[in-house]
Amino acid sequence: VLRRTGHTTTNSRAAKSFLDSGKRIDSPRVGAIVVLARGRNGGHVGIVRGTDGDGNPIVISGNHGNKVWESKYPKGRVLGYVIPQESK
Repeated sequence: VLRRTGHTTTNSRAAKSFLDSGKRIDSPRVGAIVVLARGRNGGHVGIVRGTDGDGNPIVISGNHGNKVWESKYPKGRVLGYVIPQESK
């Protein structure tokens, strides 16, 4: 999606690689990339669609039974929010 919209991507399959790709922001923003903790060392990445009333991000992402899906994640799992950089 990033490449198709003219943004730089990490060219990595590691979700946590997105933490160093773009401008870090302190809170969720619609359209931002969110990096989430998963398991002991894993991660998950998606695009913020919004938040619920408790500040938990609502995220659009893949890896949900081979589908793109919208899910709410606990804010405690958030490792960071990133605004992607545009390609030059």
